[in-house]
This record gives sequence, C-alpha cells and structure tokens, in this order.
Amino acid sequence: MRSESLLEYLLVNYRWVFVVFFLLPCTVLGKIWSVFEKSLWSRHTGLEHEKNLSRIQRQIRHRNEQAPDQVMCTARPSWRSMTIADMAYKKYMYNIDVHLDGIVSINAKTQTVRVEPGITMGRLIPILIESGWTVPVALDMEDLTIGGLVMGIGLESSSHKFGLFHETCTRYELITANGDLIICSKSVNADIFESIPYSYGTLGFLTAVDIQIIPAKKYVKLKYRPIRTLEKMESRLIVETSDLEHNDFVELLIYNKEEGVLMTGKMTDGNKDIKYVNRIGRFYKPWFFKHVESFLLTWKIGEEYIPLKDYYFRHNKSLFWEIQDIIPFGNHPVFRYLLGWLMPAKVALLKLTQTDTIKQLYAKHHFIDDFILPISSLKKSVQQFHTILNIYPIWVCPTILRPGKGLMHSPATVNNMYIDIGLYGEPKVSKYNPTILRDLEIFVLKLKGFKMMYAGTYLNIDEFKTMFDHRLYDRIRQNLRCKSNFPEVYDKVNRKARI
Repeated sequence: MRSESLLEYLLVNYRWVFVVFFLLPCTVLGKIWSVFEKSLWSRHTGLEHEKNLSRIQRQIRHRNEQAPDQVMCTARPSWRSMTIADMAYKKYMYNIDVHLDGIVSINAKTQTVRVEPGITMGRLIPILIESGWTVPVALDMEDLTIGGLVMGIGLESSSHKFGLFHETCTRYELITANGDLIICSKSVNADIFESIPYSYGTLGFLTAVDIQIIPAKKYVKLKYRPIRTLEKMESRLIVETSDLEHNDFVELLIYNKEEGVLMTGKMTDGNKDIKYVNRIGRFYKPWFFKHVESFLLTWKIGEEYIPLKDYYFRHNKSLFWEIQDIIPFGNHPVFRYLLGWLMPAKVALLKLTQTDTIKQLYAKHHFIDDFILPISSLKKSVQQFHTILNIYPIWVCPTILRPGKGLMHSPATVNNMYIDIGLYGEPKVSKYNPTILRDLEIFVLKLKGFKMMYAGTYLNIDEFKTMFDHRLYDRIRQNLRCKSNFPEVYDKVNRKARI
C-alpha cells in the first residue's frame, strides 16, 4: 500500500481518535465559555448597540479613505461558520469587523424581537422560551446565526406554514457603502427590504433584524408515520402540508429508496393525562434520526410529547447524521452515557483543525448540499439523487415559496409548496466525483428549483442568474452604489470563492 493510500485510509477511518481525545475536550471549554458569554452579552441595551454601529461606521469610512478600490466583506473567519467551505474571498477583500451578537429588545406589544445578526439560534431560543415566546421558524442547529439565515437561506419543519426564515422578519438595519445607516421594512425602503435576503452581504452590512415572535408552548406532540414507496411519501406529504390547523411541523426522513418516516407535530401545553415526555435533548438519549428509524423496524405509527426546545434542536446532537461518519460508535449506549454530554463536537473546531490533506479527502469522500424543489418532484428528485449519490438518510422539509421580486421567490404569481432535500454524508456509489454537483445543479435548474449556496456553486453566471432573479437586486446595487464597494453575490458563492 502506498504511503498516500495508507494516510488516506487512516484519516478517513480513524479521525475519530483525534475528535474524541482532542476536539471533544476542547468542546467542553467552548461550552463553558458559551455559558459565561450568555450571561454577559446575550442582552444589549440600545446604547450598546449604537456604540457598535459607530464602530462599524468608522471602519467603513477609514476604508473609503485608505482602500476605496478594495471591495468589502465581514471579518468573521471562515472556521466560525457552519458551512464546510472556506471563504477564500476574505483573503483579498477588505475585512470589516462586524461583531454583533446580542438581543437588543423583546417587544411583547408588537410581538417582535430585535437582535443583532451574530446571535445564534442556540442562544436566542432558550431566552425567548423563558420569556414565553418563540420564533415561527426555529432552525435545528444551535450555531446557526440570524445573519446567516437572512443573508443565506433558513427553513425548518414549520416552513410549510410560515415560509423561509426571512419571511418572518419585519425590519432590517443596514449600513451602506458610505457608512450611512438605513432602516428598511415592507413600508420603508421596501425594495431594499425585499432584496436583502440571500444577498450574502453584497448590499451592505446587516446590523439588526426584527423577527416576529409567537407564544411558546411546553411541548410538541409529534406523530411518526412509516411510509413505503416514494409515490406515497409524495402524496402524503402534500396532504399534511395542507393541514395547517393540525400540523405546526412537517418533516420527512427517507432511509432508503422505498422507506421513510413522516413526522407531523403540534405545539401544545399538554394536559394532566400525559404519562411520558421524551426528553430527546438529554445527552444519553439516542440520536434523533436513529430514534425515528426505530419506527421503520416495528412499522407502527407512534406518538409522543417532546419538550419544545428539545424538538427544535433534535438534529443538533448528531449534526443531522454527520457525526456517524466521524464517530461511528457515537450512538452506542456506552459512549452516550460516558461522553455523550460532550457532543456535538463544535463544527468551528473541526474546521479550525483541518489540514489541507483532510480538506481534500473530505471533498473526495463527502457530500453536503441542499436543494429546494417543487413538492411534486419529490419522487423524480430522490430517484436522481439515489442514482448519482446514494446517500441516506435524506432530509425532506416542505416550505412555502411566495411570489416576490427578490433573488429567490416563487416563479408563479401565487404561493407554491416546495421541499428542501438535504443530502449529507458519504456517497455510496462506485464512481463518485465532487464535480457531479454541477450535473445536480443543472437538474435542479431544469425543474425550476433552487439550491443553497453554503457549499458553493458550479453554475456559471448566466445559469446562476436564471436560477435567481437579479432584476431588483441589480437595481438596488446601483442605487446603493455597491459596484466598487461590495462584490456581486455570485463572487461570494461560486466554487472558486468557496474552497
């Protein structure tokens, strides 16, 4: 065996040694710091927020004087983001330190929470629940930031009801290329408001977001329904997404080409007759996707109550199912009881400690991406992904897309139901090549679908503009004088910019 092959074998199959004995202990320190950080900086006063804005404005004006020909981006390092890609563009753009990660205010009267873009779901949700509130679309990864969900895409199992995350936002605060602060909403600077989502920081620096809040309840009453055949999964999914009265949450996990489990949930405060609550967030509990899979083994419909916060972060402990590729024995009861409290290893630490060799091997052996397609194309899409990738489980999350003028919206003049198909893991095909992603993107484009850009895109600029409507975006960039100050969105998401 050649030395390169031996090294590849060891890194792919025994990286868990490094993760268990180095990264998990480091994660403990990170958790301790997070607790300390929450107590100090989760809540800001309006005065503190104003000071932060002045600091950013000074940086921009300094750049305008010293480096006016260098386009700007945030200074947030690539390793701190949830995406596995490195933002190569940060090396040649002018970096502005936009460190904003607090809650500015919770307004019960207007039912909104004002937050800075750097605050994570893991910090925001517990504070809201303690106050009796929650957000309509709560993402399941604790480290996802509000800014990332607005400037990129965010959706969840409640999106069939509320749409994409940014559709629950009512107001944005933006610092423009000349350092001015502007406010935008549906009634003030409405075109800018509609252009910000999915723009990846190419119109200005997002500094605050107002998000709708709704009353929180104690539990989610979750129903598990095993389904056989893609035809039945598709038809049943269409039925359940239409039942808004009974279904606050809809999600489908597909475990092979013919079998999946459909989950529907309703927020509730329960009643005195509740005998058992499954606290899936406890460290010793099985990974959620494995718990869901157990309903396939018995082939019985199941129903249980889950605490609201536990439900929201149900996929966090196992990073959906990514952890099983890193720590194959991570779901074993012995590991869960002894070291489960350390999980999950921080994605930031995983990225920070990656060598170039590991990055290359990860790209060679691993696939991660999300595609947003019409719900009626579920069967056709899964069959295509099975042939090209053969990755399971597959995450299917329905979302309503509404008509609009921004970069991503329903192509029709009415609301349309779409599905997010998430593919995360090691392809089980004999001839996998990472460049196959371009073929998948073209497949999605032909179905009038979209893709998330956290992993980058192989589409050329014309194809990219066919997928995403640039008409209003281009006009707003011209009005805000972005051309020599901020890159185009394509310049931040093409594969050369994300390696």
